[in-house]
Amino acid sequence: MSSCVSIASACAESFPKWSFENIEIDYQWETRSIWMNYRADAPHCYTRRMLQDAIDFSESLRALFASGQIERWQVRYFVMASNKPDVFSLGGDLATFAALIRAGDRAELRDYDYACVDVMHGLTTAFDLPLVTVSAVRGQCMGGGFEGALATDFLIAEEGARLGVPEIAFNTFPGMGAVSFLARRVGAVRAEDIIAGGAVYTANELGDLELVDVVAPKGALRETVRAWMLDGGEERWRRRRILTRHRKRCFPVTREELTRIVEIWTDCSLEISEHDLRHMERLVAAQRRLTSPAAARVGA
Repeated sequence: MSSCVSIASACAESFPKWSFENIEIDYQWETRSIWMNYRADAPHCYTRRMLQDAIDFSESLRALFASGQIERWQVRYFVMASNKPDVFSLGGDLATFAALIRAGDRAELRDYDYACVDVMHGLTTAFDLPLVTVSAVRGQCMGGGFEGALATDFLIAEEGARLGVPEIAFNTFPGMGAVSFLARRVGAVRAEDIIAGGAVYTANELGDLELVDVVAPKGALRETVRAWMLDGGEERWRRRRILTRHRKRCFPVTREELTRIVEIWTDCSLEISEHDLRHMERLVAAQRRLTSPAAARVGA
């Protein structure tokens, strides 16, 4: 359990030395940025514990802004990144999905989905704080991981990154925000093509589609994000803040919209066939091979 749960004042006082099970926090004074990094040893997918860590972090961040400590620790940018060498996020916890679908446990599946809504809504609203939010992606970024990256204001990806929403492979759809985020960015028709095709894209391909804002050279993701934040200084940050604020006013993604879609996803998932479930379970096995000690040594 994170050390910040329900202790808002203590969290504000202890910033930036916040401690969570699956995420690491880094504050960079030069760029006035707070980085939320998935730990190198954290699961590659969004387990319930990881989702709760993200929710606890968002509450701690709000508490920091509400405290007097924000005068000391100025924050303009929030960056979501991963300390894993080859993976940003593989998305939803397919092992949990498969088990709950086999058990017909709609209530537990829906509770997991609602936690996802909390995380995605926090990202797409910048936690209701005066921040510009950025995703810094390298390696594999699939399913819910890609949805989370799309939820932020800007997406910067490293050459070699692979991103996509492949849920159509087991006859469901990305229910944690991709429908809303893609439609806002590229229009409903192209969003439907991306979702229905289930293709995996490179960073450069998504740059051509204007879904990736900046493509970083291989091995230079963090340096590129840092330079992007520093470019133009406070004036550029203010313009970005104005742009994103008005974009959200004109094209809001509400909690109600995300909740309606995730409830449709829940019902859809509970109806998939045995063949689709077996395919999902094969993907679980592939994810576990990726997290094995041997795979970790290869990626190190």
